[in-house]
Amino acid sequence: MQLLPYQVEFEARQTRVAIISFAPPALAHEWIDETRSSFPFIIDRSRKAYQAYGLESSLLRSWSPKVWLAYVRLIAQGMTWRGIQGNSAQLGGDFIIDQGGIIRMAHRSHDPTDRPTVKKIIQVLDEIKIYSIWEKIVPEQGTD
Repeated sequence: MQLLPYQVEFEARQTRVAIISFAPPALAHEWIDETRSSFPFIIDRSRKAYQAYGLESSLLRSWSPKVWLAYVRLIAQGMTWRGIQGNSAQLGGDFIIDQGGIIRMAHRSHDPTDRPTVKKIIQVLDEIKIYSIWEKIVPEQGTD
């Protein structure tokens, strides 16, 4: 989980990270134990959040040679292969939603290996902070 080492940076930006998965609870607990994730983990068995955020399902892209190679590399690094669990075609995504509920970043994964870099996520968070400060300084147009 690439975000864990940056937890302090997220907290400094008053950002909360949540993981959403459609995995059964037992598999979710295994993943949490393996990654040592301290982020809130939300189970969405019906995949309503996936549908609401327009996340695609593609068996072809989920199991392309590029994805197989990525899994082989992870296994070589000591990760555990759990096999296929649930709908293996369901693709994920990464979203940044501000305090007002506005989606400030939407990254819908093309395949399971397609994720934004942590640098990109932090850049967007910093831009949101600047934008929020600017909104407070500059009054809305047309107000007297």
